Amino acid sequence: MAATDAPPGVTYAHGLVRPVGVRVPREWYVPSNTFAWRAVAVLFGVLLASLAALPWLVARWGVVAVVPVLPVIGAYVYKLTILMHECCHRTLFQSRRLNDRVGLACGGFLVSSYDDFCRAHWQHHRHCGTDEDGEESDYLTLQEASATVLVLHLIKPLFGVQAGRMALGALGALARRFGRRQPATPAPGAAAAPRSQVPLVSPVAQLLAIVGCQVLIMLLASGGGRYPWLVLVYPLTAGTFGLFFSRVRAFCEHVRLDRHLGECSVRSHLPNPVDRLFFYTLNMNLHVEHHLFPQVPACHLPRVRQHLLAVGYLQPAMSSRFILGTIAGVLGQARGRRSRVLS
Repeated sequence: MAATDAPPGVTYAHGLVRPVGVRVPREWYVPSNTFAWRAVAVLFGVLLASLAALPWLVARWGVVAVVPVLPVIGAYVYKLTILMHECCHRTLFQSRRLNDRVGLACGGFLVSSYDDFCRAHWQHHRHCGTDEDGEESDYLTLQEASATVLVLHLIKPLFGVQAGRMALGALGALARRFGRRQPATPAPGAAAAPRSQVPLVSPVAQLLAIVGCQVLIMLLASGGGRYPWLVLVYPLTAGTFGLFFSRVRAFCEHVRLDRHLGECSVRSHLPNPVDRLFFYTLNMNLHVEHHLFPQVPACHLPRVRQHLLAVGYLQPAMSSRFILGTIAGVLGQARGRRSRVLS
């Protein structure tokens, strides 16, 4: 099947997913500050409250009491990447500066460069489905994978094998950017620096955000130093549960075993309580809608979906009811393919 024969919105060649013959009202491109502040309050609030509860739980019921909280902390650390993603699109707040400041705070909690995160994500939108997709391109290596390999791919983050490498890589990239000399004003007659090389926020600010946020996290988690060993909870949950939820979400949004070379495969998931708790926030479960209209703020994505349904644009293959249902479907497809090969 050629790329042009694919259902609209599911797969497109050359990385770019574009709506064909469908537009949305101009006012849907305007962010809602009310939606934005509510998202910031909920995501940071739940995460900080969970960390502050750790010493209280240990003091009252012992170490075992913190175990049920660990996946929740990991999930909300991961959800900060969705908040930072919206800041990168400059569609969370109406103010560009406020978007960058909240994104900077997210980067501080994630020990990540906001600048590098944004550039990797823009690359994903420009080159989705191609070898130049630098953010979530691991789905490109799974086309011929067996069901066993797919399962191992999904659970691998739970063993922490990639957490240290990612943290060191992010800090190394930030250090290189920090060390790069950039004159405040170009010399007369000199060409301006390419936009891709101009930092979104100061590297110094990014380093300070990381240090400040991590100190705050350690103070909250340890109860002001009463339980110093609890400072390990945050990096361990972020590096296991957080990366696990992130990988599963990316897998379910983009993996398609019958994808043709150069096609960008995108899938939406209908809202449900379990997926909302661990995998989604800010309506980002509507991922087809986001790729079709990446500059429409997340607060308007449900309206975009209703509009696409009303005009008959969306097709059943573009959506899944549950994350687990998507995984089961892909694994079943992989097993069926292997059975056909063996027979």
